[in-house]
Amino acid sequence: MSDDNEPTTGPTPDPTPDPTTGSDPEPDQATAATFFDPFADDDEDGDDDWGDWDDSTAATGPTPGPTPEELAEASSERSRQEALSTFRRRRGTSRRGAEVAGGMVRLPFIPPTDPEDAVIDPTPAVEAGTEAPTLAPGDIVAGQYEIRGPIAHGGMGWIYLAVDHNVSDRWVVLKGMMAASTMQDRAVAESERAFLADITHPGIVKIFNFIDDSRSAGGFIVMEYVGGPSLRHRRRRQPDNTLPVDTAVGYLLEVLPALDYLHSRGVVYNDLKPDNIIITEDQVKLIDLGAVSGIGAYGHIFGTKGFQAPEIATTGPTVASDIYTVGRTLASLIVRLPVTDGVYDDGLPSPDEEPLFRRYLSLYRLLLRATDPDPENRFSSARTMADQLIGVLREVLAIRDGRQFPHLDTRFTAQRSTFGTNHLLFRTDQLLDGIERSVEITAPEVVAALPIPLTDPSDPGAALLSAASLTEPGEILDTLEAARRQPDMAASREIPLTVVRAQLDLGMTTEAEEMLRTMAEDMGRDWRHQWLSGICALLTGDFVGAQANFNTVLNILPGEPAPKLALAATDELLLQSQGVNTVGLLDADVRRSALALTYSQGVPLDDSVTVPGWTHLSQDPVALRFHAIRLYGLVWATNPTTVSSAFGMSRQLQAEGLVDAAVAVLDKVPANSRHHETARLTTVLMLISDAGNLSESRIRRAARRLDLLPTTEPRIPQMRIAVLSAALDWLRSHPDAGDDAEAGSAAGLLFDVDFTERGLRTGLERGLRELAHQAPFARHRHRLVDMANHIRPRTWF
Repeated sequence: MSDDNEPTTGPTPDPTPDPTTGSDPEPDQATAATFFDPFADDDEDGDDDWGDWDDSTAATGPTPGPTPEELAEASSERSRQEALSTFRRRRGTSRRGAEVAGGMVRLPFIPPTDPEDAVIDPTPAVEAGTEAPTLAPGDIVAGQYEIRGPIAHGGMGWIYLAVDHNVSDRWVVLKGMMAASTMQDRAVAESERAFLADITHPGIVKIFNFIDDSRSAGGFIVMEYVGGPSLRHRRRRQPDNTLPVDTAVGYLLEVLPALDYLHSRGVVYNDLKPDNIIITEDQVKLIDLGAVSGIGAYGHIFGTKGFQAPEIATTGPTVASDIYTVGRTLASLIVRLPVTDGVYDDGLPSPDEEPLFRRYLSLYRLLLRATDPDPENRFSSARTMADQLIGVLREVLAIRDGRQFPHLDTRFTAQRSTFGTNHLLFRTDQLLDGIERSVEITAPEVVAALPIPLTDPSDPGAALLSAASLTEPGEILDTLEAARRQPDMAASREIPLTVVRAQLDLGMTTEAEEMLRTMAEDMGRDWRHQWLSGICALLTGDFVGAQANFNTVLNILPGEPAPKLALAATDELLLQSQGVNTVGLLDADVRRSALALTYSQGVPLDDSVTVPGWTHLSQDPVALRFHAIRLYGLVWATNPTTVSSAFGMSRQLQAEGLVDAAVAVLDKVPANSRHHETARLTTVLMLISDAGNLSESRIRRAARRLDLLPTTEPRIPQMRIAVLSAALDWLRSHPDAGDDAEAGSAAGLLFDVDFTERGLRTGLERGLRELAHQAPFARHRHRLVDMANHIRPRTWF
């Protein structure tokens, strides 16, 4: 029987119905060629490359013309040559560039360079002490690779550009490999060749061949030639020798999946740096796989000083050591790192030293974690780092450009509710029912509003938790306790964490604290354990402990908004516990810095920024106020649906006497938000609440805002009374202010009463009597009537 792909000769028989089913058999799916001759019509008309007959032809008899087979071959060759010419001519045709990070960044299109232009003159390097190239232009390697010249020098010697004459004269790169001096070294080299040959990822340069050649002790590795500049070259062409943050992050987000692919195959790249990342057209590729090794491999581990992880000599290559090189590479692209003897110094400049880190503190935190001296504190995988990098990118674009993007790669649910949005308004309800209310936020309402960690779908208990997600906390406790005793659930981390959450929801704080203590040894470094410990500390009033826990979560997840919101609320609770939440604490310079770092006030963040410190671990009131403003502002700038952050920032700004700034924040609550009217009503109260800075202009602004609200808003009567009362108090302290406006004129009216003491008293009396009709309690109703009688203007009847 012939193979299915074997071409048949002769006519194809009609398909015979299957006797068992009565249907036609499966059609033949073998690949076949279809003849296409675009020049057939031209040939039939006689207008072809074979010429016309002349008189001499007629005299001597016809010369045999081309056969149909020869015409078909000529047409086919012409078609192939035209297609190949077009293909080569259009190499590097400009396109729009690649969109990355869900469309947040468009990387520029980079035309590929002419391969011949990549060849360099090695003379200066040789004169400086570098060994001379062992291969010269024109040399032939392995009978097929013609050397055109060196293009770079690396740790393994010179790297050469060559032409592969066996494969359509394609361009390739030859790079020397490490010599194997012992049998064990040769075995290691063979295994490394095996896994290098099996690497197939669109973001990694292709390996074509391995060559044993006497001119290189370890032979040569033959790789794909990627025509384009390196990231280092792109960076050096920028005016300040740095790339824009979003562009640099976009390039690294293209690199991280390639590293994640290598890590998943059990190998690490080892030598990530801007030189080894090439941009060609709309692609980003890792080149130079000569340093790739197995995880934990020993022997010579190649890398570059200033980028290589400090522990690699003791731990060998690991995923953590690769993560370190990613952090160093990103830092070198966006800031000017200090250099000593031609090598980048260890560490990062602080936000006090580097303006970019002052502006994008989450980016600074991400780099700190990626390059932490302790590999255990770095990101656990390239994927995890990419997720947090996307979150940081969202913040950068929101801060710099005012563009918001949905946060899809998150570790938390959405915010469950809001806190601190109605407190100022609730105080006006005292006019209606006489019940006094607090304007301070409370720990339970903050906890009820904060998002909760998402369940890890790979956890053994994930399916059980998903099925029980709608179960009441009291019922789920028994289910989870029973599940923990099952052998297949013993390794689950999500089940005990969910037990703690259920206990906290039920008010079983003591039990939750005890369970967290028992889990600390095994899960103490897990950010979810730290998060729940912070929640538990909030509910027990240990705000200092909560601050430390949430700060740890932020260090681990710098791209997440949840720990920033939790830290801001904790700082506000600390200010309340110290009794200074409504007191101005910042001097003029720090106040300006705080305004700049709210990212929504249009205040520039210059080099002379003054801050009380960048650490969040502080009980200093000045630092607490500064960071509460900054963190609330950052969350609000990034996501305009987190209205708790808008109200929180406005409260802190109001405490600093920055009423106009506080009002401007709440004015940005979207019109489609259910908190829009609450925000507008709150701005009315803010405008009239600062008696020391009250003015007629602010009073009239408050009144106009109230007039624009729907008449169905139930709090409008008590809000009118608040505005009229503030106007009367102000007018008493400015007795001549009401004389400028003519009584009864539009300019002299506030709402529908004259802006005079008599007019304001009349309006207040009427408003109080209207509220008295609505009061639910008789005692308070009588009190409102007494207030109306007391405020009414004097009359003779």
